[in-house]
Amino acid sequence: MSAPAWRRVVPTLAALALIALTVSLGNWQMRRADEKRALQAQREAAEASAPLPLAGGTIDPAQLDGRRISARGRFDLAHSVFIDNRTHQGIAGFHVLTPLKIAGSDRYVLVLRGWVARDPAERSRLPMLNDPAADVELIGIGQRDLAKTLELGESAPPGPADRLWQNADLASFGRWSGLPLQPLVLRQTEAAQRVAAGEAVAAGAAQQPTAAGAVLDDGLLREWPVPGSDVDKHLGYAFQWYGLATLALGLWLWFVVFGKGKEK
Repeated sequence: MSAPAWRRVVPTLAALALIALTVSLGNWQMRRADEKRALQAQREAAEASAPLPLAGGTIDPAQLDGRRISARGRFDLAHSVFIDNRTHQGIAGFHVLTPLKIAGSDRYVLVLRGWVARDPAERSRLPMLNDPAADVELIGIGQRDLAKTLELGESAPPGPADRLWQNADLASFGRWSGLPLQPLVLRQTEAAQRVAAGEAVAAGAAQQPTAAGAVLDDGLLREWPVPGSDVDKHLGYAFQWYGLATLALGLWLWFVVFGKGKEK
């Protein structure tokens, strides 16, 4: 192939590759925006609906994923764990996970209870919580598993006494605890309510009786991320990628098609 032909083919192939890449990335950002919109619509529909009671029998997690659900039972506080490196408004802290033994059943549901700040002076010191030592009713959103953060390398499995974890999922928690877990996580969205009188509310604090139906303040924050809050970010990224594709097309037309790059 002659030299002048190569001078047209090479930039053409480069332009096609760049355009294909940037359009693909723009389309991916648009799909992410659509997914976030769908999740936000699902969240809003769930919040407007009555909670579905979680039974202790066989359940289909796909049918409860993203749905508003309720569960009654008692927390197994001996198996509470704290998930490290979770931030809220720029403050380092933990997510608290505790299994709930479902009333009238031998099965448990893992509850993502909320966020608590970390001790700034001693990273590994676990906070004291107002854990309800009574039968409670919880309301939250069902999800198939827990979100994980990026880890550098593979962490060793937690030991029997380990309460501070880097990440968790249903499978690893089930192996660690030995508890028969439902295949679903309940992400708690409201404060627990006591459903039986005659027991103390707080562990590690002054023991005071609480009437049935009382709201129990465990000191945890449950301001979970809103799925649709960053749709505009994805749209902005998509606009940038499409803009680069348009620029590449314009440069190719200017220099190759209209002859600005031709030899005289």
